[in-house]
Amino acid sequence: MARIVKNPEERRGELIACARALFFSRGYDCTTVSEIIEAAGVSKGTFYYYFASKQAVLEAMVQEMVEQALLVMQDIVNDESLSALEKWDRAFNGLGAWKMERRADLVAYATLLYSDDNVRLLHKIQAESNRSVPAQLALIIEQGIKEGVMHTDSALEAAEICYAILQAHSDTLIRILLHPEWFDSPAELVGRKLAAMQTAIERVLGAPPGSIELMNGHAVQTWFGASPAD
Repeated sequence: MARIVKNPEERRGELIACARALFFSRGYDCTTVSEIIEAAGVSKGTFYYYFASKQAVLEAMVQEMVEQALLVMQDIVNDESLSALEKWDRAFNGLGAWKMERRADLVAYATLLYSDDNVRLLHKIQAESNRSVPAQLALIIEQGIKEGVMHTDSALEAAEICYAILQAHSDTLIRILLHPEWFDSPAELVGRKLAAMQTAIERVLGAPPGSIELMNGHAVQTWFGASPAD
């Protein structure tokens, strides 16, 4: 039988995909390089041609995930037909609609990421996002300053603070999503937290009250008004 020679990027992608499946199902620490090699059906030499270690695979996987999210964000930022406030809305409510269509898959994804075995992976994703997302938000803020709807001395520093506010509450929101039975009226609780975050971000940006919506009421009910299994 003739040997199948694959494009290097295709082979590298397959290794990342196999590692991702194992990291999510078994946890990063419980997955070995040998298991990744077996799942991908390649030799040890092939694995080490692409990656120096399991840690290198993790870093490549995280980078790939962040780059996909950034591409979506960049499309919004580069859309010259949108005002700054419209871009902000699209970046949150617009992407929220996309996420709602994939709710079941994303809940499963969050369940895996927030398991004790995948703490290292979650931290890697958050760290990479912290380095990348604020720069895109800063471009929206710069436009908002020019349009006179945002008033802040430094777009990048304001973006970093806004993203820190979002990140500080993200763990709590995901815990509510995954375990609504732990809370009385989870949708109402989320609504209050989002309102507080929105007010804080508007003050950081010097934006008009009520102009920076993070998630509309329909989305809150869709995500938090029912069991994740529904």
